[in-house]
Parts: sequence; C-alpha cells; structure tokens
Amino acid sequence: MRDTTPGRWMQWRVKLVEKAIPAEPAFVRRPHARGSAEVPGPDGIRHGLVARVRRAIAAGTYDTEERWLAAEEMLLSRIEAGA
Repeated sequence: MRDTTPGRWMQWRVKLVEKAIPAEPAFVRRPHARGSAEVPGPDGIRHGLVARVRRAIAAGTYDTEERWLAAEEMLLSRIEAGA
C-alpha cells in the first residue's frame, strides 16, 4: 500500500495579518455636498445625486477645469504614496 501521510509540501502555512483599510479619496469621505441630507435608497443609490450629475453632464458643466486639476492632484499624490 501507498503511504498517504501528507508530505511537507502539502502543509499549509497560514499567517494572520490585519486587513489594511484602503484610504478613500477626499470626495468620498466628505459629507453630502451642498448640505444635502439625502439618504440612499433601498438599493444604496442616492438617486437625487445621480439625477444632478446627469443634468450637469448633459449641460456640459460637470467636467470643469477645477475638477480635472483636483483629480490630477489626487492621482499624483496616490502615485507618490505608492498606492
């Protein structure tokens, strides 16, 4: 009969580590913009916010120079931090 004892290569080595919590961008941590107390719906979506963003995109006012510069700055800071 064959030896069925697990070989050294079959032994699992488990190391418990604390799960790192990723840093969220500033725009996510910020409370609802413009003092809005909008509560997400049962599906977790803030439908009022979605409607406002869609209207701004349709009007061509969503992608402003300030938003692009802020996004660029966040991207560069994340790259420098090694994230």
